[in-house]
Amino acid sequence: MPPDFTIPEDFTPFHWQGDFWNYERNLPHWRQPGVTYFITFRLNDSLPREVVEEAKRDKEAWDTRLAQQTKTDELLQEDYAAWQRRTWRKMESVMDECHGSCILRQPEIRQIVADALLFFEGQRSSMHGFVIMPNHVHLAARALNDNQIEDVLKSWKGYTARVINESLKRKGQLWQEDSWNRIIRDDGHWLKVMRYIVNNPTKAHLRENEFSAWFAERTLVERVFQPVVQEPPPPVPYPEDEPW
Repeated sequence: MPPDFTIPEDFTPFHWQGDFWNYERNLPHWRQPGVTYFITFRLNDSLPREVVEEAKRDKEAWDTRLAQQTKTDELLQEDYAAWQRRTWRKMESVMDECHGSCILRQPEIRQIVADALLFFEGQRSSMHGFVIMPNHVHLAARALNDNQIEDVLKSWKGYTARVINESLKRKGQLWQEDSWNRIIRDDGHWLKVMRYIVNNPTKAHLRENEFSAWFAERTLVERVFQPVVQEPPPPVPYPEDEPW
């Protein structure tokens, strides 16, 4: 059975009336101090080129439509949000088909990623849970002290890219440059995110030695996962749990 999650005491939901800002790179990302983020980053070859190009063309078309607004069109904004959700679902589904090199299928390579995610636990970040799939990583975490989540993520990706490339005697870009992330809005959203993380191996039909999962003790009611325990995925996913 899946773990029974409990909301950790240090969880801070998004505060709509609080201070927040928009961090722009290739994708816009909202930022707010103290909140927890659901983050996905993936190997550079995890999606077929045609899927990436189609999403890029669609995004450019949407940018044009949105830029042509003379005033805010709420229906258009809703359509745009629906397109974002459809695109996210499609990308997730394609990644779960395990395209590309899938080097994270190797336990020793996953261990490099897991060790990096937890190396500064309690100092730079507070990890609620993660799953390392064959070609991508899902996690829920918040930045601590004066650290920004994009800097913590950059550190994880930069370090693991160097070590993995050295380990495999390879060169070139390991991770996709941008990452998908979203502020976890409230308790219900947090539960959906954690269930999505724990159920992702089941959705991708992975064997127990093809993924690694870790969940903080403070997030669990009964079961405690030790770091990077490789257990069979839960048998029944929660179909209603989409962490959007």
